Amino acid sequence: MALIDEPPVVSSERVAAHQRCTHGERSDAIEQLGSLVSATTAEMLDLITAADRQEDWKADGATCMAGWLVAMVRVSPTTAREWVRVGQALDQLPAVREAFASGALSWDQVRPATRFVEPGMDTLYAQELPGLTVVQIEEMARSPKSRTMQEARQAKDARRFGWNEDHDAGGCRYSGFLPMDEAVILNAAIDRIADDAGPNPETGFWDPMRMRRADALSELGGQRIAADPGPDPTLVVVHVDADVVDGMADGNGYLDGMAVGRDSVLRLLCGTTIEFNVDGPDGTCIGIGRASKVPPRWLRRRIIHRDSTCRFAGCGRRIRQVHHLEHWVAGGPTDSRNLASS
Repeated sequence: MALIDEPPVVSSERVAAHQRCTHGERSDAIEQLGSLVSATTAEMLDLITAADRQEDWKADGATCMAGWLVAMVRVSPTTAREWVRVGQALDQLPAVREAFASGALSWDQVRPATRFVEPGMDTLYAQELPGLTVVQIEEMARSPKSRTMQEARQAKDARRFGWNEDHDAGGCRYSGFLPMDEAVILNAAIDRIADDAGPNPETGFWDPMRMRRADALSELGGQRIAADPGPDPTLVVVHVDADVVDGMADGNGYLDGMAVGRDSVLRLLCGTTIEFNVDGPDGTCIGIGRASKVPPRWLRRRIIHRDSTCRFAGCGRRIRQVHHLEHWVAGGPTDSRNLASS
């Protein structure tokens, strides 16, 4: 059998020109360009700090300097926040900033250094840091230090939790932050449930810890609702055709507009309260007519599922209210055809 020759690697003219240089010439050029990157970055951080203090980001409708950088320079939020933080720190560390601008320090060195270098130690560290590796400087940045009351309050104020739907993956992606005194409690609770989970009954093996932690977080939410359902318990609304549930037709159910498979629907229906919505021949939910001006919760959920976002053209914001198209005082019914989200 004849062997097929691999196609030759075609180099761009730019790379080919560098290949014709000597080893020493390439080494010198890389070193000089690396220093130029540091110098350019130092100057950019000065500009970012000045623009932040002048609140230039407000002119473009941004909510903060980091958000403005994400849109303007097309970097990630993490990179933008680090630029802002390091720029502010270097403004108080002129000797370290000069070492960075001269190329004696790289970005990967100066970034962790600004987490522990204090203004009073600026000159000393500017001399010491160039002789340390990135790993050594990162280890110094991780060393415990006394935290002030102000830092503790800042950590408390920074707490957040949110999620974004990932329709391609068929789920939600979560992100957030908790101050350490709260995080250790949540982490311990999640790990305890994950450790007690035991082997996966379908495989007979233990799932990876990251999977068991995800299951544990979901279980914590279920425990809270089961322990205190309240007069109006938290609902997870699944929209699915009866024929799909009965296995008479192929299809999916829908959770917050995201498709979920029939097996997931059947698992959710096990032991839950089933709510029926009556639809007209055209598929429109009938509603309650003139029985009440206020849509009942089940009808409001149906409208929110139908509209997804505010119905006003070009708005796209989260739904806050449900309004009558034909006003109630003018005889408008509380039916889905006469209700719109805003």
